[in-house]
Amino acid sequence: MVVGRGRQDGRAGSGIAGLDRMMHGGFPVGRPYLVTGPNGSGRTLLGLQFLMEGLRHGEPVLLVAVDEPPHEILENVRTFGWDLSKVHTLDANPGQLAYRRLGSVQEIKSLQEVRSMQELGDRKPTTSTTEDITLQSIYLKLRRQLEVLPARRLVIDSMTSIRHFALRATGEQQTDRTEIQSLLRFLAEREVTTLITALPSPGGELTPEQILCRGELMLRREWSGPSMRRTMQVLRMRGTAHDTEERRFTISSEGLHVDDAAPAGDED
Repeated sequence: MVVGRGRQDGRAGSGIAGLDRMMHGGFPVGRPYLVTGPNGSGRTLLGLQFLMEGLRHGEPVLLVAVDEPPHEILENVRTFGWDLSKVHTLDANPGQLAYRRLGSVQEIKSLQEVRSMQELGDRKPTTSTTEDITLQSIYLKLRRQLEVLPARRLVIDSMTSIRHFALRATGEQQTDRTEIQSLLRFLAEREVTTLITALPSPGGELTPEQILCRGELMLRREWSGPSMRRTMQVLRMRGTAHDTEERRFTISSEGLHVDDAAPAGDED
C-alpha cells in the first residue's frame, strides 16, 4: 500500500487547500474530529472530499452512511466527476437493499462483506433484514471489519441520525457516553483519522462527541437576499496551532473551496 504524504508528515490533508491552511497542514492523523453544521451546509461533501484525498494518496477509506443510502450520497456528487469506486461503504440504515449498483457506486449493507466495486462485479441486489441502528452495533461491525480492511480514513455520517435511530430502538434519550468513548478510543488506537458529522446540538448543550473528539469544525449557512453565504470555522484542534477565524467557502463543480481572507466585517 502506498502511504500518502499526509501520514508521513503526521497530517491527513482534507482535500480542501484553504481548510488545510487553517489547520496548518491538515488533520493530525489517527484522531477523531467532529464536523457540525445545519442540513445543506456541506458536511457530507466535506467528508467525501476528505475520503477522496485519502484515495489519492493510496489509503483505504470507509464511509458509514446513516442519513442517506450510499447510492444517494454518491449520486449527489456525481457532477464532480470523482471516481468513488474504491470508497468502501457501510449502509447503516436498516431495511435498505443489501447491494445496489448505480454507475460507479458501491452500496454495502453488512461490514462483514465489504469489498470494492471492482470485486462486486455483477452481483445482484438482495434484500436485507431490518436491524436496529445503535452505536454499539456499528462499533462491533467496525471492529470486525478493520481486521480485514485496514482503513486509514473513516467518515461517519451522521452521529445525529445514529442517536435518533438508537432512541427509536431503545427509548433512551441519548447514546451512552461510554459507547461513544469506546468507539473513539478504538479508532484512535487503530490510528484511523475519523470525521464524524452532526447537526448542532439543540440549546447549545455539549454532546459526548463534542467532549471526546480531538477537534471540531463548524459549518454555517445563511441567506443574504437571493445569495447563500457559507462559512467554516475551526472551533478547536488539539495538538496543533490553527486559524480560528471564520472563513467563507463556496461549493463548485470541484467541491468545497475556502477563501483565505476572513469575511468582511468579521475581523477585529
